[in-house]
Amino acid sequence: MMKTHIRNAILLTPQQRMEHTVLTLSGGVIEKLTPEEEFSFEPGNTLDAKGCYVAPGFIDLHFHGAMGVDTMDAVAAGMVTASAYCSQHGVTTFYPTTWSASQAEITRVINCVKECASHLPGARVGGVHLEGPYINPRRRGAQSLSFIRKPDAREYLPWLESGMVSILTCAPEVEGGEALIRNAVRLGARVAIGHSSASYEQVKAAANLGATQAAHLFNGMDGLHHRHPGTAGGILDDDRLLAQVICDGVHLHPAVVRLVLKAKSPSRIALITDSIRGAGRADAKYEGNGQFIQVKDGVARDAEGHLSGSTISMDLALRSLIAFTGCDLLEALVMVTSAPAEEMGLGAKKGRLAPGYDADLVFLQKDLTVAATMVSGAFVYQC
Repeated sequence: MMKTHIRNAILLTPQQRMEHTVLTLSGGVIEKLTPEEEFSFEPGNTLDAKGCYVAPGFIDLHFHGAMGVDTMDAVAAGMVTASAYCSQHGVTTFYPTTWSASQAEITRVINCVKECASHLPGARVGGVHLEGPYINPRRRGAQSLSFIRKPDAREYLPWLESGMVSILTCAPEVEGGEALIRNAVRLGARVAIGHSSASYEQVKAAANLGATQAAHLFNGMDGLHHRHPGTAGGILDDDRLLAQVICDGVHLHPAVVRLVLKAKSPSRIALITDSIRGAGRADAKYEGNGQFIQVKDGVARDAEGHLSGSTISMDLALRSLIAFTGCDLLEALVMVTSAPAEEMGLGAKKGRLAPGYDADLVFLQKDLTVAATMVSGAFVYQC
C-alpha cells in the first residue's frame, strides 16, 4: 500500500500546532505523525507542503447549494457540482440541506443523495439535513408557507428510517414536535432547534428529549430579551446545544458573533455556510423552491425581503470569524473541524490530525485561502 509523507507543513489540529513534523498517510487514513529528526526514509510519495498550514478538512452541517445548483434539484449532476464546490473551499464533509417541500420532493432528494453519495468527486456526504417542513410559520424566514405543516409520523418515519437523514431541523413547540424529536433521536438523527418561537422552557425541554443543536443561531427564531430569554436565550444557556453560526457579517453582526463566542465554548459552535445556489456566482435572480431569490452585493433575499440563506464559503467564514472576534486560528479551526465532527458522532475518525483518523485534509495558505484539499488521502482540489 503506497504511503504519502507530507513534509514542510505547519500541522494544525484542535488546540495544537506542530512544525517540523512529517504526516504519513496510508490507505486513506493518517498512519502517524513523526518529528522530522526522527523520520527515516520509507517507500512512498513525499509531498512538499511548501510551508502551508495543513488542518483537518472542514465540515459543513448546513449547505443548500452553490454554483447554480440546489439540494432540492435532486439531480446527480447537481450533487457532483456541490461536492466539487465544497472541496474548493476546504470542506471534506457536507450535509446537503432541504427546504420545506412536498413529501414527494423531499423523498426524491433523499433518494438522490443516497444514490450519489458513494461516487462524488470532492467533499463527501455526511447525510441529509432536513430543514423543515415541521417548523413554526411565524419564523419561516424564506421557507415557503404553503409547505409548512404539522409533523406526521406516517410521512417522516420513512425518511428517518432510510438511514440517510443525519440532521432534522424543527420547531419543538409545534403540535407533534415532542414525538418528532423522540422518534428522530431514536432513529439516529441529530435534532436541531430552528425556525422556532420556542420559549426558554421549551428549548430546555427539547434538549431533555435529545435535541443537540440549533440551526443558524438568532436567525429564524425568537431573539433574546432580558426578561424573556426566548429561543436564542435558551440555546445560549444550554451547553448541550451546539450553535450553528453563519459568520458572514449579515446574518449576525460581528459584535453578536463575539457575544456568542463568550457564551459558548468553541467546542459547542459550528460555523455553517447555509449557502444557496447563488454562492460562487455573480449577483443575479435565482429560482428555487417555488420562489425567486435575489442576490445583491452577495446577500440573498426573497421577494418579501427575508434573508434566504447565504453566499459565503466555509474558508471565508473561517477568515471572517477571526476578523470579527480576534480569536486565534487554532480556536477558530475547532468550529469547522472537531466541533461539528464530535456533534455528528464522527469524533473518532474526523476533525483531528491523529493516527487512525481519516486523511481528510485542507492545505491553507498563510492568508487562509485554500491551496488544496484531500479526501481519504487523495487530492480532490488543487488551486
